[in-house]
This record gives sequence, C-alpha cells and structure tokens, in this order.
Amino acid sequence: MKKLLSLYIVGLLVFSGVGVIAITNDNTTDMKITTETIAIPEPVFDNEGQYVTVTLQAATSSLLDSGNPKLPVITKVYTFPFGTKICDVTVNFTKLHELVISKKVYPAPEPTSVGQKAANIPIQDSTTYESAEVYPAQWYSYTTGAGLDGKEHVIYLAVNCYPIRYSPANNILYYHELAEIQITYEEPTTQTVFFDQYDLVVISPSEFSNQLQPLVDHKIRKGINTLLKTTEEIYSAYSGRDNAEKIKYFIKDALETFGIDYVLLVGDVNKLPIRASYASPWEATLLTDLYYADIYNSTGGFCNWDKDGDGKYGEVVHNDHQYFDIDDVDLYPDVTIGRLPCTKSAEVTTVVNKIIYYETETYGESWFKKIILVGGDTFPGWGENEGEDLNLMNEQIMSEFTATKLWTSDGTFTAKLLNQAINNGAGFIDYSGHGFEIGVATHPPNSDAWVPYHTNHLLGAKNGYKLPIVFFDACLTAKLDFDVSNLTTYLSRYLINNFNKFNIGSKLIPCFAWCCVAKSSGGCIASIGATRTAYGGVESGAGKMSLEFFSAYNSSVYLGQMMTRMQNEYIIDVQGDLFTVEEFILIGDPSLMIGGYE
Repeated sequence: MKKLLSLYIVGLLVFSGVGVIAITNDNTTDMKITTETIAIPEPVFDNEGQYVTVTLQAATSSLLDSGNPKLPVITKVYTFPFGTKICDVTVNFTKLHELVISKKVYPAPEPTSVGQKAANIPIQDSTTYESAEVYPAQWYSYTTGAGLDGKEHVIYLAVNCYPIRYSPANNILYYHELAEIQITYEEPTTQTVFFDQYDLVVISPSEFSNQLQPLVDHKIRKGINTLLKTTEEIYSAYSGRDNAEKIKYFIKDALETFGIDYVLLVGDVNKLPIRASYASPWEATLLTDLYYADIYNSTGGFCNWDKDGDGKYGEVVHNDHQYFDIDDVDLYPDVTIGRLPCTKSAEVTTVVNKIIYYETETYGESWFKKIILVGGDTFPGWGENEGEDLNLMNEQIMSEFTATKLWTSDGTFTAKLLNQAINNGAGFIDYSGHGFEIGVATHPPNSDAWVPYHTNHLLGAKNGYKLPIVFFDACLTAKLDFDVSNLTTYLSRYLINNFNKFNIGSKLIPCFAWCCVAKSSGGCIASIGATRTAYGGVESGAGKMSLEFFSAYNSSVYLGQMMTRMQNEYIIDVQGDLFTVEEFILIGDPSLMIGGYE
C-alpha cells in the first residue's frame, strides 16, 4: 500500500465571524490563488494597574517580545501538498479605527527560567514606549515549513495577523474590522509518494540488537512493521559531517524508501549521538533529538540545521529583545522521534519488557483513566500558585480522567503521597514546577522552602506495570549529558569544598526523566522533559508545551502523535522560540499505543 499525498488545502478557522475561502486558477500561469475574508471582532480592554490589557476573542496568541506592548495575534494555518511553492502572501485590512487610550498598553514580561526567582514587575522597553512609531511595524507576517499533519507530509503556511497596532508616545490604538488574506501558490507537478513498507525504525548500536529483537517481533505482531538498523551499518553506508548527520541522512532515506512514521533511538548520548544546538539563551548549547525529526525545509530540501556551515547547528542570535534563526531551522517534525538512552543491555531488556507488557495488558484497566496532578507555588511572591493553576488547566483538558491533586498549598504533595498515588496506578502524570537533573521540587505558597521528589524517592514507586506517561513542566529533568563532572561542580559549590579536585572522570549519570522510565518494577512508561533550563508560562515556554501535549491526547492514538502535535501547535503559536521546542524530548517509544492495544 502507498501513502499518496492528496492535493488539498486546509484552513484552520481560528477567527470568529464569517470567513469565506475562494480558490481560483490564474490561466496565464500555473499559479493558484486562494483568498479568505475574515470579520474581526472589536478589541476588549481591561485595567491592569497603571496599564491596560488589550485582548481579542479571536486571538490565538499574543506578541511576547519582552518589554514591548503585549498585543493580540490571530494566526491562520493552511496546509498544502508536500512540494507546494508558496509564491506570495498578502493581507489587506479595511475599516480602520483609531482609539486614544488613557494608559499605556501592558508590556510583555521577560522570559524567566523555571530555575530562577521571577520578577513580577513589568518593564518597558523605553525605545519602543517613547516612540510614536506604530508597533508592530507591519500588519502581518507569515512563515512556512514542511512537516506532518497527522500522517501526511505537508507544507505549512502560518499567516500571523496583527489586527491591533499601537503608537506608544501618542497612546493611540489602530484596529480594523475586516481582513482579506490572499495566497498565491504553485502546486507540485507530480505527487510525492512515500511507500508504506515500514512504520517504525529502531536505531541502536549492535551491542543491543539481541535485547531489542523481542520488541521488534512484538511490534510486527501488533501490525507495526518494524526495522532494526545498527549505528555501525549506518556509519559505513552513509556520508555526513559527523555521525549524527549520517543518522539523519539514513532517516531521510528510510522515510523516502520505506515510508516510516516513527524512529526509536536506543542508546545514551555516548553510544548514539544527540545534536547540540545553539538556540538556548541561558546555556552555551542545548541537546535535542528534534534535529533527527526535522528532515525537510519548506522547499522540500534537506534541512541540515547549519546554513552558514560554521559547525554551530541551530544557531540563534539575540538582538533587541528578539531571537533570529540564522541557520534556517524548519522545526516542524517530518517523522516522530523518541529515545531510550540506555547505557547497558540490562536497561534495554527492562524497557523492552515494560513496553511489551504495557501495550499488551493496559487496555481496559481502570487505573489508566486516572491522572496525577502535581504542583505548587513555582514563583513565590507572585500572588498565585502557578504550578497548581496549570494543573487545573490540564485537568479540564483531560476531563475524562479522574484527577488526584497533590499540591503544596494543602500539604498533599509529599514524596510518600506521590508514591502512593503512583502505586495506585495512573495513565498520566502532570508535574509543574522546578526541575533538576536528579529530581523535581517546588514551593509552598509564598515560601522559599522546597518540597522535593528526587531520584532516590523512586525506590518507593512500586507500581509494577501500572505505568503512567509523565510530562515534566520543569527544567533539566531530561539532561541526557548529565555526568560526574556536573555532579562534582554541584558538590564543590554547595556541599563539599573543592570536591572537584578528585579526578573521577566524566561518566554519565542517568537524569531523572530517564530514571523514571528505566526503573524496573515501576516508574513510568515514558516521559517528556527538558534537556536544559526552561522558562515558565502558559502563553509560551514549558507550561504551554504541557497544555499542548495534553490537548493532543484526544486526537492521538500513538504517543509520538501527541508529541508531534504538541510541537506543531507550539511552533505555530510561539514563533521564534526555537529552544523550547528543541529542548523538550520524548524519552520513550514514539510508536507506543496509548493505553495499550485492545
């Protein structure tokens, strides 16, 4: 059977009001034009101390350039057949209004890492707020990329409309009632065909081949055609600047030759390389497996993540409160990636057994329809319990699940009570708070005290095969390159002076998100965590990733689909935030049947 990419255009209607789409052919060329007219509702204003907030019912996100006015954004998303060329996009606005306001528009906050104490005072960018120039500088922008829409390979077009603009020095808002989007595009002359021979490819060093064979056999029995490929075979057969690029070229070949949907990487970062990206604003580099998933750019060419060829992959530069991608990273995943960062064969056997048992025995079990919500006051002094608030949002999203809330506000978040909840069984765990390489911890309300759950507390997680999927809205839980040198630095700084004088090497230490998965007789079946420092928030950052992950549940069958849909939605809503999309990785099997096979 073949996967044929159908010729279609889908507009996700995110505006309120009436929208009309018309598609016409330009008879003089091979171009096509699609237009859509949208009615835009009136803005809503609310007082926020010395500022005023501006919102739109139809807004999908906000402008979040720190220190600059926070204004609503309306994004329209279109998908075109893979290979389509987007020639031109224009947005014409009509029925302009001007409104003088008495207060300044609320400025967007500075992104604050979840590991830092946040400041709750908005700070204006004086360059913008003292200027009469209208912000933002244009009424619209757009981005394109190649990625997955379900199981179809498509070209994404995201049109960002800025229906409200602001002159800070004059304190005047400008807004429109109508917008017409016109897209000129050229469809591919031939359809791209991906042969449907395999669904999953497992990539691993040959030393794990015997331990992985039961998983391959199990997947095939479940209708997931699976291929096992060793790193040694890939390195000898493919060219590339390094081994990571060789693996990426193999994945591209497997996608085009076999039509694969999922890639499972097995091996720690010393046994199977991970790409170091230069997209983090806080660390020199961050680790990401998204590099392997982002095969194509918007023109259908190979996306190598290093356009300027300087060996710094996914490089982002910061200028005037904005981040600029200088390596043309597409970001949209073209396959779904997960990793089991095993160091030893025994670990492979453990996780393989857990996956097989989960997929075979979980279906219909009552414990699966439970979700554990863990949170507290992530940023004391802000006047709210951010982690608990996000838990409540995810509880609404996962409304068909029975929630167990473990919070610092009522004293129910303790290591003992969390283990009890885990041992009773749950399909999902949502944690929101601070994270570290060896655990998580958050605060009681308005307190600098810590309530922790560390790797050693996993000894009390004796849940057998009642295995949850865990999302860590936190920093560092999936730091796959955490090693002894990191630990000695920590010990020297906080506990034992000059501990780093002992030369004890750089052996990898399992990070917390991996320990949860690698634990035998319990723990979890998969985890999603950050490889580096993350920042908090529900409009962007780790919190929004969490919301998008759980929002993808009802439209997903396999775990990797939740992951990919989460990434796509974040990329569309929070454009330019490469490091958040890159740093959150899946530790687990992307082809995992959520809740097991019937």
